[in-house]
Amino acid sequence: MSGVFTKKNFDEACVASEGSLPLKLQQVAEEEFGETLAKRREALDKLRQLLEAEPDLNANRDEEFLLRFLRVRKYKVESALQTIKNYYRNKASSDSLYRDFLPCTVPAAARQLVMILPDKDVFGRPVLLLKPGSWMTNEVSYLDLHRAGLFCLEQLARDPAAQVLGIVLLIDFGGFTVDKLLFASLSLLRKGLDYLQDCMPVRLKVAHNVRQSYAFDVFHALVRPFIKQKLAERIRLHGYNFENLHKEISPMALPEEYGGRRPPLDPEECWKVLDADKDYFEASSRYGYAMNDENKLPAEPEYPLELTSL
Repeated sequence: MSGVFTKKNFDEACVASEGSLPLKLQQVAEEEFGETLAKRREALDKLRQLLEAEPDLNANRDEEFLLRFLRVRKYKVESALQTIKNYYRNKASSDSLYRDFLPCTVPAAARQLVMILPDKDVFGRPVLLLKPGSWMTNEVSYLDLHRAGLFCLEQLARDPAAQVLGIVLLIDFGGFTVDKLLFASLSLLRKGLDYLQDCMPVRLKVAHNVRQSYAFDVFHALVRPFIKQKLAERIRLHGYNFENLHKEISPMALPEEYGGRRPPLDPEECWKVLDADKDYFEASSRYGYAMNDENKLPAEPEYPLELTSL
């Protein structure tokens, strides 16, 4: 980011002003992608008109939902439309992931591996912690692990700070082995990368990887063909040296295992919020593509538009 907001922490108690964003975030949104009240209204009207021309797609047309996609594509309405289509096509082609898509279906053991941190990074961006190294394959299926991540990403997409500033991944590979990799699904891994790069209505700004082992190199070689250049440039490898990590995520926001000074994290605090949003997830499941007579998606090239504003 440029301008006065580059190195500032964003206070949770921002003063709200006209529109859907707190004042500080409105200023960043206007600076970063020209968002004003008039532009927002114009873009929403145009996007809704374009969605009306998609007879096979029953998309959520609520302002809050559509603004996520306009912001992630910096108010390029055609790109926002394509991302919405990608989002729903990804869901429709991943029935095993989205069937009965409610937070209460995530097992307790999977909840220990994925959580949104209580505190944002020094730039005000939400942080999603993933712990594949702690994954016990005899207790948690890869499907449940993947679903846990999707629930948290869906929740993050509702956060105005995430919509404007983007999100951060903190991935802990401590304890990750090649044996665990054998239990992962390559097709779901690719679905996940497609979601992060072409479907998700927030920008992934950086992926911090910590405590990597040899198995990480094997994993990275496996998924590298599916990672676009822009995302590849945002991958950070810290190992066990957390000095650079602490420049972006304060030690006060991190537990001891990441060189931090806060008490141990409690994933259930995150999941209590998700569980309380059952109605939101139930409502979201009513939208999507209508399958054709052969129970297939309407024909269209997958992710045909190159989306460059990740």
